[in-house]
Amino acid sequence: MTFEPTQFPVRYPSDLIDEEWEILQPIFEELEPYTIGRPRTTDLREILNAIFYLNKTGCPWRYLPTDFPPYQLVNYYYNKWTDNRTLEKVNTMLRQHLREKKPKSKPNGSDY
Repeated sequence: MTFEPTQFPVRYPSDLIDEEWEILQPIFEELEPYTIGRPRTTDLREILNAIFYLNKTGCPWRYLPTDFPPYQLVNYYYNKWTDNRTLEKVNTMLRQHLREKKPKSKPNGSDY
């Protein structure tokens, strides 16, 4: 399944920005090619935004705002991606990107 590059509005501070999604999109294209069965109608970026929202706010699943996909679907993908370690890959990719963007500081005597 190919994802159309679109400008997503950032509704919540926990939402992925386009730059972050460009980094993560290959993981989901490789993991979820979706070649058989009923076509997916929910955008995986929205699922990931919902998971990040839940993680950031700590709200119960049932209190997930209605502008996200249904909480049952978000919970399904959360459990699936936790079991197959996809969320771990997501965390690693975002962390590596952040470290590459951050300027390296020169160590001085006060750092020790």
